[in-house]
Amino acid sequence: MKFKSVTVSIILVLFAPIISFAWGRDGHRMVAEIAFQMLSQSTKDKLMSYLGSISLDEASNWMDEQRGNNTYRYLTTTHYINIEKGQKLDPFQKNNIYTELNEVISNLGKNSNPAEIKIDLLILLHLVGDIHQPLHDGYSNDKGGNSINVSIDGKATNLHSAWDGGIIQRMAINKEKIMLLYPKLSKAELDQIRNISVAGWISESRTNLDQVYSFKNNNLDQEYQLKASVIIEQQILKAGIRLSAVLEKVLATKAINTFKEEVKAVTVIDKPISAAEAANHMGETATVCDKVFGTKYLETSSSAPTFLNMGAPYPNSPFSVVIFGSNRPNFKEKPELYYDNKKVCVTGTIKEYNGKPEMIISKEADITIEK
Repeated sequence: MKFKSVTVSIILVLFAPIISFAWGRDGHRMVAEIAFQMLSQSTKDKLMSYLGSISLDEASNWMDEQRGNNTYRYLTTTHYINIEKGQKLDPFQKNNIYTELNEVISNLGKNSNPAEIKIDLLILLHLVGDIHQPLHDGYSNDKGGNSINVSIDGKATNLHSAWDGGIIQRMAINKEKIMLLYPKLSKAELDQIRNISVAGWISESRTNLDQVYSFKNNNLDQEYQLKASVIIEQQILKAGIRLSAVLEKVLATKAINTFKEEVKAVTVIDKPISAAEAANHMGETATVCDKVFGTKYLETSSSAPTFLNMGAPYPNSPFSVVIFGSNRPNFKEKPELYYDNKKVCVTGTIKEYNGKPEMIISKEADITIEK
C-alpha cells in the first residue's frame, strides 16, 4: 500500500470537519465477528495469519486507535465522505472513505507484501463498518451530525455519538440479535448485498438519513430509538456480509501463513518510574507510579474515554492513563471518581499521543492504589 502525501493530508485534516468514530468499539466488533462467522475456513486461516498477534476485536478498531499517530495521520479523513443533500457522489474527491476503500480492495487483490497486506486488512475491517453508519456518508454543514446536540434518555449527547453507540447500548443491540435477521434474507437479497460496490454502499446508506434526522425537539425518544435500532441492525448485518464477501475475494489467491509478524524486542522496566520519567520510555512496558491530579470522563464521546492525569494537573500532566468506555464494566468503581487525588501505580505499554506519553488500560488489575 502506498502512503499518501503527508503534506496534503495534514492540510486536509486542518480544514476537515471533526468526525466521531463510527459504531463505537462494540459496533465494529460485531461487524468483524459477523463477517468472520461467514468466512470459509481457508479464508479465516489466511486472515488471522496476516493479522498475526492482533485479535479480531483489536483489528476491527485499529484505525480508531491510531488517533494521534503521525504515521497514519493521512487516514484521518478516510473514515467518512461528505455529500450534500440532493447531490451525488463525486468519484474524483480525494482522501475519503470512497477512495480509500476502493484503493485497499484493489491493493489486496494484487499486493504480495505481507506487511502492506496487514495494514490494508486493518483498514478494510474498519472502513466497511464505517461506511454503513449513515452519518459517515452525511452532510458537511453539521459535521456528520456532530454539531447537532440531542438528548437520549435525558442525557445530553450529539446525533453522531447517539448513532455510534448510544442507541446500540440503550437498545441492547448485539450480534446474536442481528444474526436472527440473516435467515430471513432471500438468495436474491443476499446476492444483492454481497455485490462489491463502494459507491452503491454509500448510496444505500444515505437512504436512511431522512429517518436519522426525523427527531423532534432534539429529543431521541423511545419511538425514535426503536426505529433507529432497526436501521442499525440491518446496516451492521449488511456490513458483516459485505466484509466477508470482500475478504473471500481478496484473499482467494493468497497462500496460507505467508505472513510472519516481525518480532521486536520488548523492553520491560524492572522498577517503577514516575509520571515525569514516562516520556523517556515510549514503547516500553513499565509500571508508572504517581499521584492523579484530576480526571475526565468524556461520556458523550463515542469511545467514552476516561482520562487520569498523573504527575500534575491537566494540561501540564506529563503522563495520562486512558480507559475506554467499553472497558468501564471491568472496574467496580467509577474510575474518574475512585482514583482521583490518589497515588496509583499502572502497568502496561507506554504509548505516544500528541507528543505525550499515555497508557491504555482495560482492567482493574492494571492499576493499584498505593497505601
